[in-house]
Amino acid sequence: MRGLTAAAAIVLALFSQSATAQEPVRGGTLRQAVLAEPYTLDCHAATTVYVTSALAPHYSTLVRYDPQNYPKVIGDLAENWTVSEDGLTYTFKLVPGVKFHDGSPLTARDVAVSLERIRKPPKGIVSARGPLFQRIASIEAVDDLTVVLRLSQPEVALLELLANPLNCVYSAAKLETDPHFPEKQVLGSGPFKFKERVSGSTWEGERYADFHRKGQPYLDGFKLFFMSGPAILNALQSDQVDTEFRSLTPQQRDRLVAARKDTVSVQSGTMTTMIKIAFNTQRKPFDDVRVRRALNLAIDRTGGSEVISRVTFMGGVGALQRPGYDLAETPAELAKLPGYGGDIEARRAEARRLLKEAGVPNLSFAFGNRNVGEPYVTIGTWVIDQWRRIGVNARQDMLENPVWVASRANGQFDVLMDAIAEATDEPTVIFSKYQSRDKTPFNTAKYEDREIDALYEKQRAELDPAKRKEILAQISRRVLDQAYYAPLFWANRIIVSNAKLKNWKLAPSQFLNLDLADIWLDK
Repeated sequence: MRGLTAAAAIVLALFSQSATAQEPVRGGTLRQAVLAEPYTLDCHAATTVYVTSALAPHYSTLVRYDPQNYPKVIGDLAENWTVSEDGLTYTFKLVPGVKFHDGSPLTARDVAVSLERIRKPPKGIVSARGPLFQRIASIEAVDDLTVVLRLSQPEVALLELLANPLNCVYSAAKLETDPHFPEKQVLGSGPFKFKERVSGSTWEGERYADFHRKGQPYLDGFKLFFMSGPAILNALQSDQVDTEFRSLTPQQRDRLVAARKDTVSVQSGTMTTMIKIAFNTQRKPFDDVRVRRALNLAIDRTGGSEVISRVTFMGGVGALQRPGYDLAETPAELAKLPGYGGDIEARRAEARRLLKEAGVPNLSFAFGNRNVGEPYVTIGTWVIDQWRRIGVNARQDMLENPVWVASRANGQFDVLMDAIAEATDEPTVIFSKYQSRDKTPFNTAKYEDREIDALYEKQRAELDPAKRKEILAQISRRVLDQAYYAPLFWANRIIVSNAKLKNWKLAPSQFLNLDLADIWLDK
């Protein structure tokens, strides 16, 4: 609880309690602040929490993460499932009687067609998670309530891959009429029906009376308010909104606790969001591993964490996996990785030597960063100071979000502030970003490394957690030895909510627990 004041600690102890033992209260509208509007209405194309916040309440998925017991996977549309002995056939039995919001029945065919759209999107359709489904050889609706997935190779994380809340199930009939239908209209089978969108202002949903999880949702509806960071803080303090599910900073938390005292509750914990630096390996001098290593070694993550965690919601020190996750490095293991252990001054001396050896002792370059003050600009300014200590002059170029996104994709940069934000800790998802550039569109550093590709495929089939952890450690070591990226900090998520909000439990991902079916407002 770094940076937690005495007052905040008291509130955290008194009011951050699970409400699972209480009797749910029906009625009311959840008022939720969201930093940005959804840029698409198609779940399958989406990659941000802003889209998830708007769409998750409207749609169902085959399976989902248990909102009270992450990372356990439980059924959503699936009532139960079986797995063949060889791990290559998954048979899902669906909940009977599920209906879309227009009253049409949802059957196994809708599930099969939707998953196939993710696995093999039609021409002109974007599938953000398609590469993760490539081990699925076929998807078949055997009857109205049975879906069978057959794999070409074992996939230890199949259920976790399916549980992403953006793997929405669409109407097969609507998709056959128009493959772009989800981009234009919200029609799901989730706990809330779409009610209204006011562009630039609000998004509303209302309770779906025929939702398949009987008795849910408890709320009458929800309303999203799209607003800037400062406006969110003011709205929370004045009780204009009940919550914001992304994260606040420690200072913002303390301000709200001081102002609202026992009318708010606080939950906090590490999150599957990480900020890192990407080096463009296709541009000189960053095609030289010595230059990349020098810039990585110069960064004092441990010392920086003390500063960054006080002024932003970032600050967790880890490598490629969230600190504290079962398969991540322990502190002792982390200290053995390049840029993490040893004396910082000794590391910086080695960095200067590497730059001199590479012929760029007075290196200067443009450092592209996302034009978002907290946490990007704050961390970027700190990183530039770290590099200054080894004689490097980096100019921070502020990029509007569309330009920053395009730069990540097209490689039009020297060095770029990069980020990951995922719905899960599952390594098959997290490490997919580190495959070669011809394997994934998310390889910002633009390298090819067949050793990493082979290790990534190997871990996907490894059932023994200890052996899998060793494979993952080899990937981390390879990425950091080659200094394709310089991981900086993982997020420390802080959620301050109206104390009336019950049965919402913090998950390590900002993408999870957003369908709002399980929560209620204690009147």
